[in-house]
Amino acid sequence: MSNNAMPTEKLQYLLDRLDIQDTLARYSLGQDSHQGKDSNILEQWDETFAPDAKVDYSVAGGPVGTYKELARWMRGDGTTAGSMGGFANWQHMLSLPIVNVNGDEATARTDFFATHRNKPGQAQDVHYNAVGAFHDELVRTPQGWRIAARRLEVYFGDPLAVAL
Repeated sequence: MSNNAMPTEKLQYLLDRLDIQDTLARYSLGQDSHQGKDSNILEQWDETFAPDAKVDYSVAGGPVGTYKELARWMRGDGTTAGSMGGFANWQHMLSLPIVNVNGDEATARTDFFATHRNKPGQAQDVHYNAVGAFHDELVRTPQGWRIAARRLEVYFGDPLAVAL
C-alpha cells in the first residue's frame, strides 16, 4: 500500500486485511473446534476455501488436490481413519500474516505452531509439535475472501515425550 493512497483506499486495504486474517483463522478454528472423533472440519472450511481451491500438503505426506481431499486425508471418511487419527487433541496457533492485496486477489504467508497429543493408551505418551508456514493465494468472493490455493511448508517437527 502506497503512502500516497487516498484515505478510502487505505480504509479498504485495512478492511480487506482484517477479512483475510479472519479467513485464515477459520482454517485453524475448523481444525481445533473438532477434536477426537468429531471430524466436521468442513463446517468452517467451506467458509474458508473457494469451492475449487487447491492445496499442496505433499511436504507432510498429504494430498496435492482439493481442500475436501485434505479434510478426508486428515480426518478420514467415516470408514477409514485419517492421518490425525492417532491424536486425541491438538491446537494450531497462527502468527499475524504478511498480506499483499491486489484488487480482488491477495497473497498471504502465515507462520504456525501446531501441537498434537497422542491418544491415551498408546505405547508412548507423546506430544508432536510442528512449525512451518502456510502460503496462500486468496480471492474476493461475494461471501468475502476465500483461499484459492494453499501450500504447506514445514520447517521442523519434534516428537516430545510427556513427563508423567
